[in-house]
Amino acid sequence: MTSSARTELQAKRSPLAELWLNVRRERALIALFDLGRQKSRELRAARLYAFGVFATYALAMALSRSADRQQLMQSYVTAALATLSWVVGALASLGSARALAEHTERDGLTALALQRGFSDGALLCARTLATAERIARLVGLPALLLVAVGLARGATLPWAFAIVPAILVYAGALGLALALLAQLSAELAPRHPRALLLALVLCPLLFSQAYSAIPSLPGLFSALLSRLLGAGAAL
Repeated sequence: MTSSARTELQAKRSPLAELWLNVRRERALIALFDLGRQKSRELRAARLYAFGVFATYALAMALSRSADRQQLMQSYVTAALATLSWVVGALASLGSARALAEHTERDGLTALALQRGFSDGALLCARTLATAERIARLVGLPALLLVAVGLARGATLPWAFAIVPAILVYAGALGLALALLAQLSAELAPRHPRALLLALVLCPLLFSQAYSAIPSLPGLFSALLSRLLGAGAAL
């Protein structure tokens, strides 16, 4: 297709069609970078640990004999999300920070994307969103499966309808926060991105133990988890 024909075709597209095409291009770019990080050692460990968390809590739910089963299911889902956040999320973000730091302009995925007309800014955004989606899936999917187990064990549909959106919001927010920190660590310390990422998360946490006014990422997301899942506990 010649450049004039391409320009004429673009002119004939409606604004909605153009927007949809751009969304599809961005999604394809995110999927490309996500596929390129699937073989990371930390990501394989994160997937394995995520399955282990789900299996452990699902077994605990299946064996529970409490009179207030819904409250017990709620406590299991909350505890599982906390474990997934700071073990699975940590492994995935550390692996992503290293992968982002190892990225160079000569990277095959980057070269392919640049040939397709994507800008450097679009590539940076796609890498960050791919990392965020990956972490959100690893944290959120086991928790959603535990909600299904809770329903099978006697929890009510209103409880599930309240807690599922809360899990999606929480996992998405956590994934984005860790992805941004991973990207920042890779940019600032390409030789030691994981060490910087750990410092960015752990140093404020340690200071917050002595000075409660100092915020930390674990503290903020612990409060967010309690607030979001509180609606389900009330049903």
